[in-house]
Amino acid sequence: MNDDLAEGNGGSSPPTPSPHEPDFDVPPLSQDNVFDALSSKRSRYVLVALQEADDALSLRELVDTVAAWETDKSIDLVSEEHCKGVFTSLRHSQLPKLAMMGLVEYDEDESVVARGPYAEQADAYLDIAASRDESVQN
Repeated sequence: MNDDLAEGNGGSSPPTPSPHEPDFDVPPLSQDNVFDALSSKRSRYVLVALQEADDALSLRELVDTVAAWETDKSIDLVSEEHCKGVFTSLRHSQLPKLAMMGLVEYDEDESVVARGPYAEQADAYLDIAASRDESVQN
């Protein structure tokens, strides 16, 4: 019935991707995914720290920043136990989840975290959430 659609390519060639489609295997970020990611204060802190950074951050820098914001203290006053808890949580929970959503790129071997391909999609929501949190205000 749709012979004129299949004509020319025999109906067997896949369609050419649009130039606007990403060339990586990260699903499009839905509003529900944004809200899910931002529902965790720790994840918000990760995203704000990366948003404010000029470049990728080491996992240690990220842990120190998040721990300081969580306790509302300078990092030299934060307990090592709290930092270890933040490290474990980021490494095993927040970073893999945010990476699956495309909000961060996490290189576990190099212990480096950067903004992901969909980070900009969450920025407007993140800015609102961060503006209401005194711990992250400069």
